[in-house]
Amino acid sequence: AKVEYKMVPSLGELVQGTELGKQIREVAVEDLLGRKPVHLDLDRIRERIQGRVVMVTGAAGSIGSEICRQIATFRPLAIVGFDEAETPLFHIDREMAKSFPYITFYPEIGSITSRGTLKRVMQHYHPSILYHAAAYKHVPLMERHVFAAVETNIFGTWNVARAAAEHGVDDFVMISTDKAVRPTSMMGATKRTAELIIRALQLESATRFVAVRFGNVLGSNGSVVPIFKEQIAAGGPVTVTHPEMTRYFMTIPEAAQLVLQAFSIGKGGEVFVLEMGEPVRIADLAKNLILLSGLQPERDIEIQFTGLRPGEKMFEELNLQDEHLIPTSHAKIRSYVCHQNLDAMQIKASLQRLQAIVEGQDVANLVLLLKELVPDYNPG
Repeated sequence: AKVEYKMVPSLGELVQGTELGKQIREVAVEDLLGRKPVHLDLDRIRERIQGRVVMVTGAAGSIGSEICRQIATFRPLAIVGFDEAETPLFHIDREMAKSFPYITFYPEIGSITSRGTLKRVMQHYHPSILYHAAAYKHVPLMERHVFAAVETNIFGTWNVARAAAEHGVDDFVMISTDKAVRPTSMMGATKRTAELIIRALQLESATRFVAVRFGNVLGSNGSVVPIFKEQIAAGGPVTVTHPEMTRYFMTIPEAAQLVLQAFSIGKGGEVFVLEMGEPVRIADLAKNLILLSGLQPERDIEIQFTGLRPGEKMFEELNLQDEHLIPTSHAKIRSYVCHQNLDAMQIKASLQRLQAIVEGQDVANLVLLLKELVPDYNPG
């Protein structure tokens, strides 16, 4: 009798061939958290959002788009999605129309560096809630493009926050980062300055300004997990900067819910942080992702250590020494109150000096001024 047999390809052949993508198990990012995802108080959020016009800057990004999705479930009157990235905005517009046909979504193309565009959009829609998620976020890239970081993260925030105050926005929530704490990067220093800006405006405005500090968001565009997944699908190596590097992690839905919850409990001037458990070693994250993909670290997929990149820290912190930790009405959210408060006049004077530095493309004086504004900024 004729015997039929089939050869099963080895893992090495699979990895080198184009079939590996089909062989690797899909990993849920929640499995990498090392803790249970946090769920927030949705009723409280609903009563604040329902029937109101909400504007989101950076609406087409990973966080901004998830904020739009989550807001939509609370039945706002309309969502204004503001972003300069045309193609991603086109995609979120289509997605919102398909997933939430009962919610009016207005895609608005524009940059937060254009005060005229912001004024026109706010005059047209009269938003009463504004989530400010537009920012440049990639640390090594911003070390190379310092003036872009300043223009977007500092002047962009100033433009959006002032426009919000001038156009009667009730609530303004800015997305910040744990990299703003004792920053070693331009990205961190500019985001910390953005926190100072909204604190200063809080003192002289009827708008309620709060900030939310994120850890690293698992699965967001350009973050470590999608990069590791690509590297695993290509057969490795998975590149990790340092064996001892750690980060605080949160999922995209947790991040978006934190933003919505902070808005529902903030009185104005606070910086909120989600209780994210213990920081995770990036090397362990890489190993776990390889294992959860159904492969063996070092045997199937090599892990390579490449060294810290410009501006990167070994570990992140969530608060400064002079920031006092205050519990909130939600067990998993903490609030920081800082005594370093500049008033709007001081901020305006600093921004005028900063504008001259940007126009002259003067990196040395840029670093000096940022160190003056953010005394614990320690350029990497």
